Amino acid sequence: MAIIDDVLAIRERWHTKQHPFFQALAEGKLPLRLLGTYLALHGRFVSYALPSFGVLYGRAYQHEDIRKAIAENISEEEGFKAIPRAGHTPHDHNELIVRFCKAAGLSEREIRTVKMTPAWWARSLHYYQTTTQEPLGVVLAMQSTQEGQQPALNTEVVLPALAKHYGYPAGSPAIEFFTEHAEADVEHSRRQAELCIKYCDTDAQKARALEVAEQACMLRWASVTELYRRDYLGEKDILPPGVNN
Repeated sequence: MAIIDDVLAIRERWHTKQHPFFQALAEGKLPLRLLGTYLALHGRFVSYALPSFGVLYGRAYQHEDIRKAIAENISEEEGFKAIPRAGHTPHDHNELIVRFCKAAGLSEREIRTVKMTPAWWARSLHYYQTTTQEPLGVVLAMQSTQEGQQPALNTEVVLPALAKHYGYPAGSPAIEFFTEHAEADVEHSRRQAELCIKYCDTDAQKARALEVAEQACMLRWASVTELYRRDYLGEKDILPPGVNN
């Protein structure tokens, strides 16, 4: 169990529920549209992360437990099956993203064309590269630090803030993305953590797993920081002469 304990310790150290962006949300100070921008950017990240699951499925095909976990995860993301918890029905998670973004004031075009900042690009490409090239145990360790942040982030910060400050009580259709991921990613990250213990089975892989997991967590934090600085604090990027923000 030592490897996953260390991986989860990294996740908690860099947990984005502690980020000033989400603390502003918790206090009711964050414009709702900005949370919509965050989710639109998350949708762009998913456009890289989810296809990498297909590559991982092919890489891990000889390992039935990993293969089936990936297939189940994709089925839940695409809305073909519900997570294995009472009262849940299937949801297309991309549709849930778009639904909230529209409720937060973004147009269909703004959602589709949202511009990723460098850290969002780095996070997306790091996730894809890890999933397609690193040893299976390393991939699973990294994945557990990303989906594993969603339950506490949504349960402890996002959903209470939306109910208290923004007029979206529990059960509101517009916020179903956050409601669903508060529970769905408990299941997803649990599977990933259990499989990580099994497949991260050498000292070299364990060391690499910790390195890659922390990189992913740092990039997740940095992506939120860029959004916080640009759209909440109003800071301007430092750009070459003649290039506009």
